[in-house]
Amino acid sequence: MNAISLSKAGAALLLGSALLAPSAQADTQAVFYNHLVSTALVAAPLLAQDTLFIDTFTTERGSLLQTTTFTVGSGVQSFTGNAAWLVTGANDFGPRLTGVNIDLFDASNNLVQSDTFAGVLGGFAHSTFSGLLGAGTYTMVATGVGVRDSVLDISITTAVPEPGTYAMLLAGLGLVGYRIRRRKTLA
Repeated sequence: MNAISLSKAGAALLLGSALLAPSAQADTQAVFYNHLVSTALVAAPLLAQDTLFIDTFTTERGSLLQTTTFTVGSGVQSFTGNAAWLVTGANDFGPRLTGVNIDLFDASNNLVQSDTFAGVLGGFAHSTFSGLLGAGTYTMVATGVGVRDSVLDISITTAVPEPGTYAMLLAGLGLVGYRIRRRKTLA
């Protein structure tokens, strides 16, 4: 009888893990800017594993100030972000965007996260950022200076707890239930 109870508990654990695992259907919301100073509002909320992608290409010169407002749906707990922009040399030809900074603010205009410069590789500067991010409205602000043509790409991907976290929680609950049932049977 104990073997049957364990196999039922195992089946319930597997079924629960499958039901609680995040959906494999991730969406990408894209914003395209062709001006250094631009604002966008992303209509659809970002859900678990979704990506917000911002692509900038412009021949304008001057101050960069791009503001992108988006919402995050329930279940999201964190995010990772990356940015890359062309920084050809001062005396070279081609795009040159300098002094790039990316900040993420919540609905109360509190700074949530700033990017960290990661270095230059092959004429592209790179930065990263990540942190906690719950449901709500956020604004990402990118600043810098377009010395010549400007190329900038930013991506943010939302995350949820790993499915293994849910599996461990369910396994723990299953073991507690099994122990309680076993105690009642022995008594």
